[in-house]
Amino acid sequence: MVRKVWEWLTGGGWDSSCAAGAPVPDSDYCAALHCDSVCLTEMRSGETCSVACLQDPASAAACRLAALGVLPGAELEVVQAGAACVFRMGNAEFAVDRQLAQQVRVVRHVTARTAA
Repeated sequence: MVRKVWEWLTGGGWDSSCAAGAPVPDSDYCAALHCDSVCLTEMRSGETCSVACLQDPASAAACRLAALGVLPGAELEVVQAGAACVFRMGNAEFAVDRQLAQQVRVVRHVTARTAA
């Protein structure tokens, strides 16, 4: 299953670059670690963001996240931050543990509230 998701992610499942502009990696790590993306765990309640990439796209964690629809470009709103991360995608809310949330790198949406 991990291999199928990895093939989908790198073989046409998304563009040749991630939402942060870095190339989609052909190894087992995120190529965008040095961009302006942050771990989902660094977000605060009420903040919105876009998924930039997954830290280890070939992992079982990436499969679980992909099954939820947490893929590059997905828009998230953090509902609760802490030991469990609760986020909203569209009309659905998901709760993941901190370890799984640390696998998701996101780009913050700048709003009047977050710019202040």
